[in-house]
Amino acid sequence: MLKRTLQEDLDRAVAFHGHLCGGQMIGTRMARLALEYFHIEDADTYRDLIAFVECDRCLADAVVSVAHCHLGKRRLKWYDYGIMSASFYDIASGKAIRISQRQDVPRCPKGEDVVAFFNQFSDAELFHVHEVELPDFMEYDLPGKPRKTQICETCGERVHDGRGVEKDGHVYCKRCAGEHVYYVEGAELTAEQIAAGV
Repeated sequence: MLKRTLQEDLDRAVAFHGHLCGGQMIGTRMARLALEYFHIEDADTYRDLIAFVECDRCLADAVVSVAHCHLGKRRLKWYDYGIMSASFYDIASGKAIRISQRQDVPRCPKGEDVVAFFNQFSDAELFHVHEVELPDFMEYDLPGKPRKTQICETCGERVHDGRGVEKDGHVYCKRCAGEHVYYVEGAELTAEQIAAGV
């Protein structure tokens, strides 16, 4: 039995996220379903659950707050697939499940009570649940201190947890290895420029 009620978990999710919406309900229900599946009564004290969210929407914040899986603790992994789904991996049991929203579940009509609307559906009516394997998940993805730290030979930045790129006996960060990263680095700012906002 879970330590908190659905309403208590939803209150946590809303407090973390900032408002109540369908994504908060879906994410809260997903996280609770995973906790029930793995027999985790208190997510706040359990350290072996890792969540993989597949969108950068409201659902993700609910999963974070209810399953207590945080990015900084390395217990949250994010994949930008744009899908209202999350997988949960229990390190202790070695099992993983993926929970996805069923496509035939209607959207909550504008102006309706979100909680009442979603509470009319059972978990089986809201979600598909599948066992999954995580073939790309490595020791370096686990929570805890970095298991390996490398220094990029070009820019000198530290690269943790096997994310360094090794080429011809040298180690580089992804950017210096020529891989696509989300930014293009410009000139380094001085302390005065930072203070002036220039």
